[in-house]
Amino acid sequence: MSSTQTFKIASIPGDGIGTEITEAAIQVLDKLAGVDGSFNFDYTHFDWSSKAYKERGWYMPPDGMDQLQKHDAIYFGAVG
Repeated sequence: MSSTQTFKIASIPGDGIGTEITEAAIQVLDKLAGVDGSFNFDYTHFDWSSKAYKERGWYMPPDGMDQLQKHDAIYFGAVG
């Protein structure tokens, strides 16, 4: 019996094309995981964009680094 490994991914789309490429990249990663079958991904999405910064006055909350450290990887789109 084989087991499936789950990787926790922090997704930070950012702004502009970052949101588009992040959505597309997640589709590709999920397809790859489905073809391989030995792993999958668990995504946590963070709205740490310039647009959000303008609305609330901060990019990341004070515990942002702590939140990210709980993940195996970070997928970052673009901020500008």
